[in-house]
Amino acid sequence: MSQGPTQSSKPAGPRGPHLKGRFPDGTTGEFQLGDLTTLGRHPSNTLRLVDREVSKEHATIERMGRDFILRDLGSSNGTFVNGRRVAELRLRDGDEISLGASKLVFYSGEVTGGAAAQVTAPTGAVGSPGRAAPRVTVVAQSHSIPAFLAQMDQQVPQNFRPAEQIQELATLKREYEKLRIAYEFHRQVSQQGKQADLFEQILSVAFQLLAADHGVVLKPGTDGQFTAVAMKHRQGSPPNVMVSDTVLQKVAETRKAVLTADAIIDERFSSSESIVAQGIRSAMAVPLMCKGQLEAVLFLDSRQQTNAFSEKDLTILSGIAAQAAIALENAALAAQIQAEAVTRAELSRFLSRAVAEAVIRGETEDLRQSRLAEVTCLFADIRGFTTLSENESPQEVVSMLNEFFTLMAGVVFRHEGNLDKFIGDCVMAVWGPPLSHPDDPARALRAALEMQDAVEVLNGSRMAAGKPPIEVGIGVNTGQAVVGYMGSTERHEFTAIGDTVNTASRLCGLARGGEVVANQTTIQKAGNGFDAEPLPVTQVKGKEKGVLAYRVHGLEITNSRR
Repeated sequence: MSQGPTQSSKPAGPRGPHLKGRFPDGTTGEFQLGDLTTLGRHPSNTLRLVDREVSKEHATIERMGRDFILRDLGSSNGTFVNGRRVAELRLRDGDEISLGASKLVFYSGEVTGGAAAQVTAPTGAVGSPGRAAPRVTVVAQSHSIPAFLAQMDQQVPQNFRPAEQIQELATLKREYEKLRIAYEFHRQVSQQGKQADLFEQILSVAFQLLAADHGVVLKPGTDGQFTAVAMKHRQGSPPNVMVSDTVLQKVAETRKAVLTADAIIDERFSSSESIVAQGIRSAMAVPLMCKGQLEAVLFLDSRQQTNAFSEKDLTILSGIAAQAAIALENAALAAQIQAEAVTRAELSRFLSRAVAEAVIRGETEDLRQSRLAEVTCLFADIRGFTTLSENESPQEVVSMLNEFFTLMAGVVFRHEGNLDKFIGDCVMAVWGPPLSHPDDPARALRAALEMQDAVEVLNGSRMAAGKPPIEVGIGVNTGQAVVGYMGSTERHEFTAIGDTVNTASRLCGLARGGEVVANQTTIQKAGNGFDAEPLPVTQVKGKEKGVLAYRVHGLEITNSRR
């Protein structure tokens, strides 16, 4: 069994019985033991351990005379002492307690009695990359909710009144204070695009305008618990900052800024153990709102003097929060714009620009419902691809396919079609829903002819590089098909299926390299302007009747089929 440190190795730290902890993130801490110490994942515990392997109420350490008894509370993953799972055990100096991935060593020390438990465990907050995580403990109250000296509604940024409307000096001072806050805030914060950087700048402005010793920004989670995301100290970096969960919940519920003062001597705050333990003389907390929702809570405390914060300070901090709301909304908008740009770029790889924009705007109701509609389907397939791939390296084949697909997709989009999919060395495109045009058959034929022109350009560069040319056969068919999102719940795509699609693929198979073959319906609905030669009635796989097809040579003023 692994042995904990011996009595002689006890570090200098809290006097009296205590634990020395080592946590999964590499941090350490020391914790005094009171008459009853609770350990677990829930914030109401004396020692909170943010670890998925730790139960909400995992274990207790109770003082009985001069002894300390460790009890497991039926935890899922168990409590271990020196590597052995225990249900109840009297602790001895140097015993190593393991809860999840956390290691706690017990030291009896000098028993002084009645010491308040001082929790300094990290809360698991995530800071910016490369920075140490904030050392913040959110401690729940075990008694009644403490009274608050002042509460203030979340301010809404207001326009400044014209000078002639201001008569009183006090009003002028208030207007000046708003202007000063707005100026300082936007001077430092307006350029921040990332929320993490924005929170740090909010703290920086708050420290410039207010006499705070410590500041923390905490974000609420879906489980109602708060996590520290930014932290600032006036001097140095203390091992821990304790924040009252009662204060945070009050702000979260009321959306109001709160002020507490002189917590040690004011009997109204006798139940606020988290404040008493750290000796906080004054504290303020304000909500940081974004689009009407609580985004975070800004908490400041001062331990230097009684009544360090006043209602005027609370007004200033509320003003900072009001300006922060604008900055948060701007940051959220910037993130949304960036996300939409990425989404637009991804969608534009397969959908026409108009359809991609409709998807981004959320106009996708028609896309979700599969329905029967007229479509014009195009297949473009490289002839002799197997032989080609055998004579070229895999890298060369991939490079050629990427260049071919890029050219084909560009042609499809120029004619406002939708790139349905790539199938091996074949391209499938569809004209029709979700954005149909009256001349979709003509668009598809013009696209097919332009594709053959693009292949000729591609072959020019390939032959100049000493590579063999490629040949592409294209089939186009117009008719009814089922269109809509199809696939599994995990992966689906907007596509078309049915006989019309299958026939387009068969027509593609009939086309020789450099040819475009279309069915009669496509030629008829495309109208004048195409040089099309009728082909003998052809029997294709999967169809009982022969197909009336045309070979499209190019564009002409009159239609040759007439």
